[in-house]
Order: sequence, then C-alpha cells, then structure tokens
Amino acid sequence: MIKQFLTKKYGEYVTGKFLTTENEVIRDNLNKDGLTGQLEIKKHLKRLVDDKGVRIVPDTFLRADVNWGMDFSSWIGKFDSNKEYFIIGAEPHLRNQYQLIYGFGNQKGKDVRQTALSYYGDKSDIWYYLTKNFVKEVNDDSAIAFLQKCYISDLCHLVPTNCSQVKVICERLAISERDWQKFRTTIAKNFLVDEIRLVDPKFIVLHGTKAREFFERELNVNFSRRKQITNWDGYVFKGEMNGQKVIAIPHLSGQVLNEVWRCKKYPERQESVKEIIQSFLTD
Repeated sequence: MIKQFLTKKYGEYVTGKFLTTENEVIRDNLNKDGLTGQLEIKKHLKRLVDDKGVRIVPDTFLRADVNWGMDFSSWIGKFDSNKEYFIIGAEPHLRNQYQLIYGFGNQKGKDVRQTALSYYGDKSDIWYYLTKNFVKEVNDDSAIAFLQKCYISDLCHLVPTNCSQVKVICERLAISERDWQKFRTTIAKNFLVDEIRLVDPKFIVLHGTKAREFFERELNVNFSRRKQITNWDGYVFKGEMNGQKVIAIPHLSGQVLNEVWRCKKYPERQESVKEIIQSFLTD
C-alpha cells in the first residue's frame, strides 16, 4: 500500500532508489546530479494529474534551464501502523535531485537503534529538538521509541534545486509568490491529504507557519487553543482533524532555532515550549 502511494507521488524511478522490499527507506541513496535522474524526474512531473485529469505541473515550470528535485517522505525502521507522529513542513531546500526529508531514514551499516541515536545525538538536527520536546522524559530508550514513531513529509515535495527560499524559487520560475503558494497548495491537496489518511497518525505536527496556514485555510482546521511561549512573541497551536490532534509549532531551524529551541539567554523559552507541547499531547 505504501509503495503504491509513494510511486504515484514520486514516480517509479525515485521510489525505486529509496524504498526497499522491506518498506524501509535508505538515507544514503540520495542523488546530487545526473542526466538520467533529471530526465526521469521531469518525465514524472509531466505525468502528474489531479483527480479531474488536469496536469498539475505546467510546462512553463519544466524549462530546460530549470532542474527539479524531490524530497522523499521518510521514517526509520520499517513502515508500519506504529507511525504516531506525522510531521509536516512547507517545501524543501534541495541541493540534490532526490533526497530524504531532513536526511531522516535508515543509515547503511547501522541498525535502527544506532540510527535513531545518531539523529538524537546531533544537536544541529531537528530530530534532537523534536525528541527533546515531544518526549516527556528523554533517555536513549525513549528517544529511540519516539523516533521510530515519526513519519515526515512536506506540503510540496518538489522544487527547483538549489533554491534557498521561496523568493529564489519564484525568481527561477519567473512567477509570483502567490503563484507558488497556489502550486504548493495544489500539490498538498493532491498528495498530502491522502498520505495522512494512509499513515493514520495519532498526532499531526505542523512545522512552521506555512503548514499551519494550509491546514487552517484549505482543510478548515480550527486551532481552538493556542498558548504563547514565555517571554517570546510566538505560540504553539492545537486543533483537531478527523479525530487526530494537530499541533503547530514554530520552525525548528534558522533564527527561531536560536530564539526558542536552544536559546541560552532566555532558558524559560525552552522550558515553556516543552511544557505547552506536553500539555497539548496529553489533554
């Protein structure tokens, strides 16, 4: 079932590079460049249609001078019904033609325990901060258990490569930011909603403002509760969709990472954000 869905989303070529017969994804199988990969990716993008048979990616996006890449949905261990946390960002910054989202996946030469501990042990990685805040009492065993329950995807899994911001994507494609937002929304409606239904998580974790705005505006999720992070002007939000808790958190990289998640000057911010997340997980 998961292979069928991912093949529809990413195409046979890219899915075949990452997904094993055991429904594992392999982090090391990313690809930086290559004519074959680019031709296969663009071939797949031309085939993508919505439920009315209308092409999703316009020809104007597929110019010869624009290389495209894909961020592949990912997890560690085997895919099973135990993926309780579905984490969603906006769109990736791709340096490669295809890669796993945040490099999260099984690592060659390591078992699941070793893989999980390598993610938790890296304080420059989002997985350290997710674990630190979503696990009440963190130790090696609880970190491993949590990370094995995570599944991550994007609103929009495909972008031109080497574009660091939406502004740069728009410049590369010669479109407005409004046009890109419309495209991102179309991709999410055609793939992400079905992906959530397939994974059937207990918690949906929205990473950053763009993901939350999509759930509010397009999926009509009412974030009925919000709590402000102590001594900071941001919030953590909570809503519900089809019986699943939806928790929206500030972004885990860039300046916000320094202002909240690992802020040493105001440690009460770190304490507050964890306290809010824990309360939203359990109430």
